[in-house]
Amino acid sequence: MVIEVEGKRYRIVGVVFDKDGTLVDFSHWGPLMRARARALRERFGLNGDAVQRLLSILGVDPVTGRTTPAIHRPRAETERLSASFLSGEIGIPEDEALRLVREIFAEVDGVFPWERHLRSTPGARELLVRIKEAGGVVSVVTHDSTAPAERHLRHAGLLEYVDLVVGADRFSVSKPDPEGILFACRQLGVSPSSFAMVGDSREDVEAGRAAGCRPVIGVLTGKGGRADLQNADHVIDDLSMIRVYP
Repeated sequence: MVIEVEGKRYRIVGVVFDKDGTLVDFSHWGPLMRARARALRERFGLNGDAVQRLLSILGVDPVTGRTTPAIHRPRAETERLSASFLSGEIGIPEDEALRLVREIFAEVDGVFPWERHLRSTPGARELLVRIKEAGGVVSVVTHDSTAPAERHLRHAGLLEYVDLVVGADRFSVSKPDPEGILFACRQLGVSPSSFAMVGDSREDVEAGRAAGCRPVIGVLTGKGGRADLQNADHVIDDLSMIRVYP
């Protein structure tokens, strides 16, 4: 398979993608975090001030309702921070708070109307279709946990084109460490140098470079700007700018 980016062609076996901001846009995160905050408030009887502080931890501005940079934290880190806050707020041991937070988040995720909020980024589905038609391999390596990541991709209409999803529960060190990408390569039996890496953040770019992927492509549909992605081989507006040939 050959991909073409900004007029340059690369012969590769497949592509490793980040998920949020790369294949799936961020429109669902605000409503999801507000739903998680409501569930925690109802379960523990939190007052308004506590809910506002919790929303800030979850990555939602309690005044404007807009998402903040904290929304991009890995799921496990958000769970730990929420548990630490609840432990201090309601006086239960932190390990018990963490168990409850994970349980409640899973309950909320199970009934959340994903189909109403999840959207793929511009060109994402079309690119995945072209890669599969050309015989390429597709992996997703994400800071999200594997099961939720698969759910998000399914509701965005993308999972059927993905060969392997590697969530943060399947590796011990998050991006920019390359461990998740290297794990995906081992699982698929493909050398990292035969994979392109596509992501929307500095961490994605650094992880792709450290793994030995070529090319490393930054996409401007997520949290990173051009300055964040400057070490990529290419920085593109969206995934429609990647061409695929058999």
